[in-house]
This record gives sequence, structure tokens and C-alpha cells, in this order.
Amino acid sequence: MSRPVSKVTEVLDRLRTEIVHGRLPPGEKLRLEHLAPRFGAGRTPLREACCRLVAEGLVTTEDQRGFRVATISRDDLLDLTRTRQQIEALALRASIQHGDLAWEGEVTAALHRLQRLGAPAKQGQLDEAWEREHGRLHGVLLAACRSPQLLRFHAILFEQSERYRRLAAAYGQPARDIGGEHAALVRAALARDAERACALLVEHIALTSERVLACYPGLLSEKVDKK
Repeated sequence: MSRPVSKVTEVLDRLRTEIVHGRLPPGEKLRLEHLAPRFGAGRTPLREACCRLVAEGLVTTEDQRGFRVATISRDDLLDLTRTRQQIEALALRASIQHGDLAWEGEVTAALHRLQRLGAPAKQGQLDEAWEREHGRLHGVLLAACRSPQLLRFHAILFEQSERYRRLAAAYGQPARDIGGEHAALVRAALARDAERACALLVEHIALTSERVLACYPGLLSEKVDKK
């Protein structure tokens, strides 16, 4: 029998989702007294959830002044992109080395589910089913790396990247054969061609970063926040 989800975990998951999805925008002050009735939770679980999100880089603390949604900037996105490329390539290389037939089947199934959904979204919109399967494919590709720490870092970096991508999507999404990118990446991984798979992954992440910078007007400046 599964254990019930704690209130802190429930609040943490919901707060993380609202930040990543842009419903709580960059720089927004997280006033616990306002969030409490909205989340149906007391200040204690909200404060604990905010502290955990500080560790994930989605929330920042202010000395004796509470919490804010982390701001975004061009420099942060570029740093995030480089770090994600390094971490995911390392995990993918290990996953290709250690992945068994079950892993191959999971990767193939994840790609198939994503392809069945077609294009990711119309301009200025997001398809949550596509977004969910997209994240699942990236996770499954790395799942056989045998390093919980790498997978934990990947999850944190992926969510931070998703926040940027979702914020930029509201301004449109330039033409891109993202389905072809995913298919080529999977083919290389299943062929156990680690060099090509890692090169494709690095390029895939770089293209996403370039599209975000091209679409989100605020990233032309040094920092974006909400006063």
C-alpha cells in the first residue's frame, strides 16, 4: 500500500509546477499569507516547499523578507544551457553503455508516444500532453546511467530549462523539426553510437536555447524580473 503524499510534498509539486509553467512569473514575491488559501495549506508547509525550491534554483530568499520566484537572465540561460549539455551528455553516454533490452524498449515506446502527438504546439500555445511526453523521453534516455546523482541534477536542470522555454513559447515558436531531432537522437542511442548521440543531444539543447533567446524579448536585456 502506497504512503499518502505529505502536505509539504503536495505543495512543493504544485508550487514547482506553477513556477515552471510561468503562472508565477520571474521575480514574483511569494507572499505566504496570500498563497496559503490558494494552495489550501498553512504557512509551515509553504515555507518548507519554498526552501526546497531554493535548492532547485527556482526560488530565491531575501534576508528576513521572505521568498521570490527566481529571476531570469540571458547569462543564466547560457550558463544553464552549457551545464545541462555537459550533465546530460555524461548521463546519456553512461546510459548507452549500460542500457539493456528493457531500456531500449522504454526509449522506443517513449519516442512513439511523443510522435503520436504530432507537433509540440501551435504558435503561442502549449500542449500539456506533448510537454509531458517530451520530458518523459528525455528522462528515459538517461535512465540507465546508473547514477542517481546525475539523474537528480538532470531533473533540476531540465525544469529550469523548461521554465525558460515555456515563458518564450508565449511569444511564438520558430519553425523547427523537433520531431526529427528526437528521432535522430533515439536512433543514435539505440545504435549504441555514443559519440553521435551525445553530439545530437548537445545540438538539440543548444537549439532550444537559441529559440528561447530569439523569442523572449526580455532576454535581450541583462535581467528580467517583476518589480
